[in-house]
Amino acid sequence: MAQPERFGRYRVLRRLGSGSFATVWLGHDDLLDTPVAIKVLAENWAHNLDIHQRFVEEARILRQADSEWLVRVHDIGTLPDERPYFVMTYADRGSVADRASEGPLPMDEALRLLTEIGQGVTVLHRHGTIHRDIKPSNVLLQSSPVGERVLVADLGFAKSIDEASGFTASAGTPGYMSPEQSVIGGDIDVRADVYSLGAVAYELLTGRRPPRPPVRIPPSRLRPGLPSALDELIMSALSPNRADRPPDAATFTDRIREIRMSPDLESAVPWWQRHRTAWARLGAATVVAAAVLSVTTAAAASPSLPLVDVYDSSGELHVRVPIPWARQMQISGWSPRELGMPGGHEPGLLVATDVAAWSDPDAQVSGLFAGLLASGTRQPDLARLISSGPCEGEPQRQRYVNARWNGEVWQWSDCSSEGVFTVAALHHRERDQTLYLEIRQSEHQPLVVAEILDGTRLTS
Repeated sequence: MAQPERFGRYRVLRRLGSGSFATVWLGHDDLLDTPVAIKVLAENWAHNLDIHQRFVEEARILRQADSEWLVRVHDIGTLPDERPYFVMTYADRGSVADRASEGPLPMDEALRLLTEIGQGVTVLHRHGTIHRDIKPSNVLLQSSPVGERVLVADLGFAKSIDEASGFTASAGTPGYMSPEQSVIGGDIDVRADVYSLGAVAYELLTGRRPPRPPVRIPPSRLRPGLPSALDELIMSALSPNRADRPPDAATFTDRIREIRMSPDLESAVPWWQRHRTAWARLGAATVVAAAVLSVTTAAAASPSLPLVDVYDSSGELHVRVPIPWARQMQISGWSPRELGMPGGHEPGLLVATDVAAWSDPDAQVSGLFAGLLASGTRQPDLARLISSGPCEGEPQRQRYVNARWNGEVWQWSDCSSEGVFTVAALHHRERDQTLYLEIRQSEHQPLVVAEILDGTRLTS
């Protein structure tokens, strides 16, 4: 349909998306001066009484549930052609499907999203409603003062729990839909939504939608290092036999929350897996180093080791690395939560001879990762961060102090492929900031680490 000018008092700005039964528009409430989303029944369903009633019932459920974890309905109206529309919260950060399309999510981010999605589904269950179509595209993200808020949306297939035990039409989306939902006339209960939560968890953590049931490949096969408790929870949620699933969304959500809060969570992930998803998600920031060498090459620290200056995208973090290492860069930051540390999106960069192979412990890659921790974070304990060592044997450990930094450095000098691996946790001597470093050398050059540490600084 052509873009209308208004729906009632709401001015229409642009189309946000369309589905089988409705179109969603971005609008503006001029009276309250705020953006809104307006969902309008599709023209071809205008005279279908069942679809019409289902559309209005979706608005009624969302309005009555009125939860911070669900899209809120603020108004409802009827167009001149008798099609209903309702006005909702505008989710300005898109959907979880947009986030998942970039690849597997960092562990903490995936578990946070799952916890909040589960809370939204729990609200529906307590309201007496089964969603029946939980999937990443039906979970929206909205900016909030604390970062972002998850909003469960699109209740077009929702059904009252009291009515779900009788005749039920097949409804849902393959891959996220429980086996019993595909049976016309089969009864369902809240465990159908638990199956869908398990499917969403599978996709957020592996980057792949689970196959049709029965699911035989556990997520840990696709993402090694997942905690066994998380692996078992997802596979139980995806069980074809609903008696083997968690009994409801609240139980599933509580278990996700417990796993996320476990103090040993980060130790369950080997170091070479921790940053894999973060690097995949930073792909848009990858640049060829040759494009910047002409303006950033610094004086060599020694005749045999020319260095290049590299900055992260914020301009705050500055490192100097050997020019041969700087073939590829990812400079747009990182999340310390990947290491179980506090913080959101912080300055960070990866510089390597082969960024794609950085996460492979057997690859002959030379490079450096440097990431700032959140301000106020105490210097981390390397024994905790490197709980699953990258190399056999004990590292050489030493204190490091210069005019800028004070901290600890560990080095393994006999890694796979005769490489050298170094980690460091350094606290700035004048600013309340801490830096975490990983340095890989395919060939051992003893002066490299000292020159990198000496050339690492923060800019004001």
